[in-house]
Amino acid sequence: MSEISIVVTGVIGSGKSTVCNYLREFGAEYISSDEIAKDIINGDERVKKLVRYFFPNYGTRDFAEKIFSDSDRRYVLNSIVHPSVLGYLRWYRDRSRGILVIEIPLYVEVRAWDIGDIVIVTYAPKEVLLERIMRKWNITLEKAEERLASQLSQEIKLLFANYKIDTSVSFEYTKEQTERFWKKLTSKKS
Repeated sequence: MSEISIVVTGVIGSGKSTVCNYLREFGAEYISSDEIAKDIINGDERVKKLVRYFFPNYGTRDFAEKIFSDSDRRYVLNSIVHPSVLGYLRWYRDRSRGILVIEIPLYVEVRAWDIGDIVIVTYAPKEVLLERIMRKWNITLEKAEERLASQLSQEIKLLFANYKIDTSVSFEYTKEQTERFWKKLTSKKS
């Protein structure tokens, strides 16, 4: 089992991947629930059939827009995929050694309480989040607001944090906060 498992979570556009990349740079092992979900959808025939049945347009831009705008569709997709994702993450964590970072955007929503020993929540002001979302997916402000609104609020996610990282200032400041966390964590181990 991993020495310690750290969940990194936050809303869309909050800098989760940036923080995870810094933690990897400092020496942590890394796994992403989003990547695992894609692998499961594409590799597990049972899951693939269910996803294709309910979502024939899976993988298209139209699919992404519909998922973010329709909570019922999102619920169905999450119900199909998340049990397998969480099972795999537990399996992986139990076989990992050292410090494991697990990126789980929907950590609170799927109630994955047992997966991490420490929870880091990344955050930024709404304007920054919207700008990042528009830039990353090349979408309008309206679509960006829709995607942000489709998730549990940042304020609620922050309630579950053992450690909070503000990603709104600069990459350097984000790295500085992440390094401070890492040093605190690794000094406790020695």
